[in-house]
Amino acid sequence: MSVRGRIRLACLAVAVALLAGPAPAEQLKAPPAPPPQPEDVLRAMSKYLAAQKAFSYHGEVEFDQLLPGGPKERLAGAVDVAVARPGSLYVDYRDDVSDRVVWLQGGTLTLLDPVAGTYAQVSGPKDIDGMVAKMEQEYGLTLPLGELAESDPYAVLTRGVDQAHYLGVHNVDGTFCHHLLLQRPDLDLQLWVQVGQKPLLRKLVFEYPERVGDPEYEITITDWSLKAPRPEIFAAKIPKGAGKVDFLPLPAGGR
Repeated sequence: MSVRGRIRLACLAVAVALLAGPAPAEQLKAPPAPPPQPEDVLRAMSKYLAAQKAFSYHGEVEFDQLLPGGPKERLAGAVDVAVARPGSLYVDYRDDVSDRVVWLQGGTLTLLDPVAGTYAQVSGPKDIDGMVAKMEQEYGLTLPLGELAESDPYAVLTRGVDQAHYLGVHNVDGTFCHHLLLQRPDLDLQLWVQVGQKPLLRKLVFEYPERVGDPEYEITITDWSLKAPRPEIFAAKIPKGAGKVDFLPLPAGGR
C-alpha cells in the first residue's frame, strides 16, 4: 500500500472512531488508587500490634558475617518471642554463632547464655518499654526485635529516619504484604507488612551501608499468635550449675 493509501486508511479509522462516540460510562475504567503512604502503613501496623495485650511469633534469621580479608559468609538462626503487656517478655534466640534466652517479669530481666553456662540479672522498670530503654542506655544491650514488644513500634522503627518509600505489594511466603523502605544514614530498613485487617509484620531486612561489606540481617516472621502465651514461659529457668555474672555497664559518656 502506498503512503497516501495508508494516510487515507488512518483518516477513515479516525472518522469511524469519532462517529462511534464516547464509550459508555460503565466501560470506562476508574483511575487506579494511589499507593498508600509508608507512614500510614507503619502507623496501622503499630496501632494494631499495640492493641494486642499478648502475642507470640517465630522468626527465621539470616545474616552476614565478614571474614578476614573481606568476603562475607551467610549464617542463619531462629528466634521465638512471647509478650504479655505491660511487663512480661520472653526471647529465645539462637544462631550459628550465639545463643541467648531472655526473661522479663516483675521488673527483673534475666539473660542466660546456654553455651557459656552463665546468666545475668538486673532489676528495673516493670514495663517492657522502660526495661528495654534501660538495657540500651546503661548496658548497650538490644533485644532481638525489641521494637515489636514496645508500646509504640512506629516511634521506634522511624527513629532517625530521613526518607520513607512505598515499594508496592509483594509476597512473603504466600502472604501479600506492603513493602516499605526506611532510610537513615547508617541503616536501610525494609519491612513487609501484611495487607488487610491484620497488618502484622512479616519480614524485615536491615542493611548497614556504613559498615564494611554492607552486611545484611534478615528476619522472616512466621507463626503469629494473638493468644495469651502460657504464664510459665515468662519465669526464668536457670540451669543447675550456671554461673552468675554481671552486666557490664557502658563507659561514662555512653557508647
